[in-house]
Order: sequence, then structure tokens, then C-alpha cells
Amino acid sequence: MEELVTIRTFGSSVEFEMAKAYLESLGIECFSRDEIINRAYIANVNGGAKLEVRKENAEEAIKLLFDGGYLKAEDFEPSPEMKWAEKIINLFKSK
Repeated sequence: MEELVTIRTFGSSVEFEMAKAYLESLGIECFSRDEIINRAYIANVNGGAKLEVRKENAEEAIKLLFDGGYLKAEDFEPSPEMKWAEKIINLFKSK
């Protein structure tokens, strides 16, 4: 079984479909995870729709998403919630 990697998560099904169609138009086969549940229920209820590609295509797909404007450097930064959690964890570690 080929290994798939998540290269981007989307809160919006429309944004997910646009990025997926963009990559597929450039020859990158894409897969989705949690897309149906994201459409059927409240958006982001499970973290959003995940765009996946084969592991060997991940680097090229990420570059193409950058080139197409579907991915930005700040997308790789931790969310404010993760930064807050990291602060709390470090506070307990220092005691």
C-alpha cells in the first residue's frame, strides 16, 4: 500500500476542491480525508478536509501549492492555540 501524506488542511470545502483540482490539472493525483464529514457537519468539526498526495509527490505538490497561491509560509506556523499550549507545557516542565 502506498503511503499518503497530508499536505494541507482546509476549513472550507470550496478551498479544498479548488486546490485539489489545481494539483490534479498539473498531474498530481490527490486524495481526501475527512472531506465528506467536513461538508456534512459543521466545518472544521474534525480539523477540516485534508488534502493528501502520495509521499513521493509531496514535495512537488507543496511547491505547486505555493506557486499557485494555495499555500503560504504562515500556514506552517503553529496556531495561537498551539503556542499557548506550548507555553503551558514549558511552564510545567520548568518546575
